[in-house]
Amino acid sequence: MARILMKTHSHASSQKRNWSAVCLAGCICLGLTVASAETIKKKFTTTANPSLLLHSHAGAVSVKGWEQNEIEIQGESASDAIEVIIVGGEQKVSVQTHPKRERLTPEEARLDFRIQVPRQATVRVDSERGQIQIEGIDGNVTIGGISTAVLLSKVRGNISVNTVDGAIRMQSSEGHIKAESISGDLTFVQVNGPELRASTNSGRIRYEGDFGQGGTYVLNNYSSPIDILASAKASFDLTARAVQGLIESTLSFRPTPLGNPFRRLSPTKFLQGRFNSGTSTVEVTSYSGTIRVQGPGSQSGAAQ
Repeated sequence: MARILMKTHSHASSQKRNWSAVCLAGCICLGLTVASAETIKKKFTTTANPSLLLHSHAGAVSVKGWEQNEIEIQGESASDAIEVIIVGGEQKVSVQTHPKRERLTPEEARLDFRIQVPRQATVRVDSERGQIQIEGIDGNVTIGGISTAVLLSKVRGNISVNTVDGAIRMQSSEGHIKAESISGDLTFVQVNGPELRASTNSGRIRYEGDFGQGGTYVLNNYSSPIDILASAKASFDLTARAVQGLIESTLSFRPTPLGNPFRRLSPTKFLQGRFNSGTSTVEVTSYSGTIRVQGPGSQSGAAQ
């Protein structure tokens, strides 16, 4: 079990030490735990839609929704080099991790979390290194990472993900979605919603699905390919621009009712049209990457 830590100083007076002990006892009563992160097991009774806030220094983080009004936290680490502070209540549970010293090895810094939350919970996870996996959440999800790979599946709330060089993958999810990375790849499989905005500088972007819910889908990058594999039932108006790159399409688009000042450009640089009834709006831009738009059964579209 996690150990409670009390910090004292040799020059402190007896009165100050007693007061520190009283404060620590009070924090414990309020649900705060300061632990040496070898093994952590904590459970909090919550409302149906609590908030989970987690800051992880390094390691794998898994957050899954379940039907119980409880947040259960399990943590495993091979060392005690990371200090963990957990504050819990019915409305919110927060978990903070802090290195006890500088220059930790990757193994010393690693702390893996497995957390279960009510499906309607609001989840925020920040991580410097490792992997974040979120599954089965109907509340809002916010993720910030540096060298952090992110995988989201079956998420039904508003989603915001930002990484520096970590890949982002979403599947079987929907909502107002924003995904940004400097150099990480962005992949969306059966992801629909009123709005999806995805941008990366040097990473690839791939979308597989039908652009459902009559939404607006904006895909932008600078130098890498953007691949769109649309299903047969997809319905969208497309506007695609490649400044120095190229556009390749195997889909047949009908002209849209309104003209566009870019319509005189080569179709390898600018493509605008309607696929099926044009329910959703899709805007794709790449400065020097290749934009590929393909339909079902395309062998090149199936390639990664």
